[in-house]
Amino acid sequence: MLEQVENLLKENNRFLISSCSYSSSDLTNCSYVSDGLNLYFANVENSSVVQQISFNPKVVVSVSSGTEELTYYGYAEIVKEYPEKEKLLKKLSKSDKLKPEGIFRIILVRIKPLEIVVPQLKIREKFPENKPSVIKEIIYSFLRTLKIWTKAVRLPFVSVSVGAVLVGAAVAFFEFGVFNWINFFLTFLGIAIFHISADLFNDFFDHVSGSDEINVKLTPFSGGSRFIQNRIFTPTRVLLGAIISLLACTSIGFYLNFNLQGNIIVYIGLGGVFLGVFYVGVPFKILHYGLGELAIFLSFGPAIVFGSYYVQAEQFSWIPIASSALIGLLISLILFINQFPDYEADKASGKKHWVVRFGREKSIYIYIFFMSLVYILLILFVTLRILPPLSLIALISLFFSTKAMITTKKHYDNYLAMIPAQAMTILTCLTFSILLAISLFISYLF
Repeated sequence: MLEQVENLLKENNRFLISSCSYSSSDLTNCSYVSDGLNLYFANVENSSVVQQISFNPKVVVSVSSGTEELTYYGYAEIVKEYPEKEKLLKKLSKSDKLKPEGIFRIILVRIKPLEIVVPQLKIREKFPENKPSVIKEIIYSFLRTLKIWTKAVRLPFVSVSVGAVLVGAAVAFFEFGVFNWINFFLTFLGIAIFHISADLFNDFFDHVSGSDEINVKLTPFSGGSRFIQNRIFTPTRVLLGAIISLLACTSIGFYLNFNLQGNIIVYIGLGGVFLGVFYVGVPFKILHYGLGELAIFLSFGPAIVFGSYYVQAEQFSWIPIASSALIGLLISLILFINQFPDYEADKASGKKHWVVRFGREKSIYIYIFFMSLVYILLILFVTLRILPPLSLIALISLFFSTKAMITTKKHYDNYLAMIPAQAMTILTCLTFSILLAISLFISYLF
């Protein structure tokens, strides 16, 4: 019987493969090569089918041969090593006219059978040896779920807002020697969830507006998470995740406000929620009116830094305001540099942010000006004794920011060459925030 199945698979060279992730499914028609009962196919790394099987390897394959219909339930895996892998990739790529898309390679995938059914030949064979054990399946399922949500929430970006929380708490410690671990943890958690919520709202509204759909110049740092476009999540699930995250962070905010004097945290929180949800969301679409950079500066600079300061010190001071200007500028520059690769798609979808308004070439100098301004303000604040002399250790981050500025100047119109500039801008913000916080903690102690 298995010999008949092998012959049937060899006689054909195309199949329909059904893959799914959560409630979103995808059907792909592609060429394949069989090796015994194992099937091999290729597709671009960023394609829906490859993305889905990286999170859920269970697939269903359909092969038609005259009056015979073969249904193949399988377990897919990305192939790292295989004899003559490159030759096989070349053959499959030529058959399906596949080409690498920017940073995304062509991937070879192997499918091992779990069950094969051919009703016309009265064949129904199971292959338990290819099925992971229950324990492995549970572990794999947990790790895949963790992988999905880690990618969905874009941790590199969440980390910069958490850095702002650290700076706010460090200022309070520098001024008064106070540090409430519980309040710090709750603020840390609340801001991280807020950032996740804002990103999910942005993904949803960018899908609705069509800007992510038409964006083909993708990088690891721009172009959205692509979870809707790659059918990992449905738009409804993304919106639901955004709303649940928003409710979670506002609950933490109300709890903190209840245990503090006044309603400062409520006011800051409501302002942050408004800017986060309506950054690209209807009806305000803040980014579309050239106010996106200001919105990010306010919500991730003064709002987070001063809010994190207030939950520790419970009073007003100009030091956290000054510190927040530095952090707000750096986080805004992360957004700004990510707009260079998105330029065409954002312009076509009506996002009139600064890079679209001024053009990429002029925006180089805006980027360099504000990046330089961060360090000028740092030196000024130290000179005016707003910040302690030790805060100048944050100048070490110039190692990253200088590279980012040089790369932007050279490659502003090459989205792939701009990837290092994007990474260096994030590293600049993280390094600056951490070193500034360390300097404030140490300056109080010594």
